[in-house]
Amino acid sequence: MFKDLKRFTYARKLKQWREEVQPIPTYFDGLENLCDRLHPDKLWLQISDIKQLSPDTKLFRFVPARSTKVLAPFRAGQYIGLTVEINGVRTSRPYSLVSSPNQLAYYELGIKKEDGGFVSPYLFDNAKVGDLFEATGPLGVFCYNPIFHGKDLVFIAGGSGITPFMSMLRDFSERVVPLNIWLLFGCLTKEDILFREELEEIQKRRPNIKGTFILSEPSQDWTGETGFISKDKIMKFIGSVDDKFFYIVGNREMYEFVLKELEELRIPNHRISHELFGVPKDITKTMGWPEGIDVSKKVQITIDFIKSGLKEKKVIEVSCVEPLLNSIERAKELGIQINSGCRSGECALCRTKLLSGKVFVPPEVIIREADRDNNFIHPCISYPLNDLHLEILFNN
Repeated sequence: MFKDLKRFTYARKLKQWREEVQPIPTYFDGLENLCDRLHPDKLWLQISDIKQLSPDTKLFRFVPARSTKVLAPFRAGQYIGLTVEINGVRTSRPYSLVSSPNQLAYYELGIKKEDGGFVSPYLFDNAKVGDLFEATGPLGVFCYNPIFHGKDLVFIAGGSGITPFMSMLRDFSERVVPLNIWLLFGCLTKEDILFREELEEIQKRRPNIKGTFILSEPSQDWTGETGFISKDKIMKFIGSVDDKFFYIVGNREMYEFVLKELEELRIPNHRISHELFGVPKDITKTMGWPEGIDVSKKVQITIDFIKSGLKEKKVIEVSCVEPLLNSIERAKELGIQINSGCRSGECALCRTKLLSGKVFVPPEVIIREADRDNNFIHPCISYPLNDLHLEILFNN
């Protein structure tokens, strides 16, 4: 009997032990934390300094703020999407990082005040030291690739297009990377030559980096190159196109002009890289724009707005000559914000389901096959040609 009691007591203790809920130990995943550092969902930034670079361009320095303790690392040539709220309209724009990737105490952005723009004039005229902004992590693929780009690089910049090149030149010169670099920098006047002193100083320290300034509207005292970045000026400066890789950053008109010059020099497309254009100034003049579209007529956009399993239908009227994302952001009655970064169809942050209707996308924009097959569009670079039905799903 005593033995049976011992067996019963032991069996009961064993049952209790099995049924106990064991506390789960704290799990620290170093790799997961590293991924959050490399690819943050968003960053909080605060302006610490502002410097006037030219009559229409300012340099903004941002330091981490609020929950952002450290800035995400980036590759020279990348950009961030900066979010602003202007008169109740919340929107974002991409700006190339000017600062060197070898330090992460701050980010620097060179922002030009664009005529007729929405965000850049606001930042230029109103942003001040201490202002807080939300931003994406670093994005973009306009970066040096040592495997495919080789050791001889030609940088062709127009105006504020110098900004990603500044990050690259700072990076390469600081790390003494053994590359041969030729920079052709086209501007209107000598007052528009951004970072001139620093560029000249880099050339003095690094003989493998050479630069020339080309002015299209020079003053009488200018003794340097004038005109446009033509094939003759390119050849005069670089000597030979053999084994050289070409990077182009500027507005759409500048890119189209330089591309034709490079075609005449028989530079193949796989040896040319360019930064994204953003939206065209006049979409109706873009190749492929369909004939017979009445640009004065409004089209109706029906949006199924789904959040936390609940669906709400909203309807707005928009113009067919404005990107969908701009129209949705401006419609304050929607109260909808779609994540975005590049405003050029590359980053895919604004990917949206198209249930019905037809949109126009500029021909140079590359649409992922998976998006095309599943009827997803990028509203930042999509123009509605007729009434549309969209589905927007929010995860939180």
